[in-house]
This record gives sequence, structure tokens and C-alpha cells, in this order.
Amino acid sequence: MKLYDNFLTEQDKDYIQSIIKSPKWKWGHKSNSTDTDSFWQLDKLEFDTFFNPYLLNKIKELTDDDLAIERIYMNGHTSGSYGSKHKDSEFDLGRTFIIYCNPEWNIEWGGGTYFAENDTVVNNKPYSAVYFQNNIEHCATPLSKDFNGLRVTLAFKLLKI
Repeated sequence: MKLYDNFLTEQDKDYIQSIIKSPKWKWGHKSNSTDTDSFWQLDKLEFDTFFNPYLLNKIKELTDDDLAIERIYMNGHTSGSYGSKHKDSEFDLGRTFIIYCNPEWNIEWGGGTYFAENDTVVNNKPYSAVYFQNNIEHCATPLSKDFNGLRVTLAFKLLKI
């Protein structure tokens, strides 16, 4: 697992925020087929040239990995919601790059990413990212009742080639 800070330009952040404000969000996404909790998702971002190839190329440069895209999408969680533990794939070459997209965050709101393998939480820090082998079980941690917005992450599901 690797953490990254300060790799997005102000223009990058502005574009991400414009996508977050779009009316294309859908309710009902689940982390896995047995999940009882739902959350918001905005998908098919791999067809937007900002995310692919522009942001993908930044990720390749940061990670120093040659990567192919499987999917790019955003997840949105509200107060009291969280994800169930899951793996994004079963493949050793699968990778996930998650960008925390809220411009402001209070650590007391929760909303980090829990990794079961080493019992670690990566805290939600504005515009930071976590990169990991995606056959590691993980989930979004619960959001506090004090948070009244949408906790947004941008997920790149990738394959190391």
C-alpha cells in the first residue's frame, strides 16, 4: 500500500468537483452481492478524457507501474453509511487507486478506508490517494452523524501489465 499527497493541480481538483456536482449519480451500489447497505455511485468515467488518459497517465507516473484500466468511477457515502469488506479482484496483478475527493475533511467524521490485512485505516485527506493490490480485503469506514455531505472517492480499478 502506498499513499500519495499533492499530485493534483488546482484545475484537476476543479474538474473533479464539476463531475461530483453533475446529476449522473445513481443510488443502490453495493460493495458485494451479499451487502445489505447501499451507497451512491457515478460510473463510466473511463470514457472521459480527463480520467483516461490524462489522470491515468499521472497515476502511472506516480506509481511507476504500467497499468490498464478496468473501470473508473466515484463512490458517494452519506452520514451513517459505509461499505462492506470486499476485494476488488482475486488477481495478484489487480490494482486500485483511490482518490479522496472532498476539498475539506475533519478526521472525526470517519470515512477512511479500512484494510483488513494489516488492520489499518487510511484516513480521508483531501485530494490524497491510496494505491494497493486490490485482492486485499478493504471497506469504507462509517461516517459520523456530524457529517452532512457526500463523502466522495474516485476509484481507478486497474491491471498491472
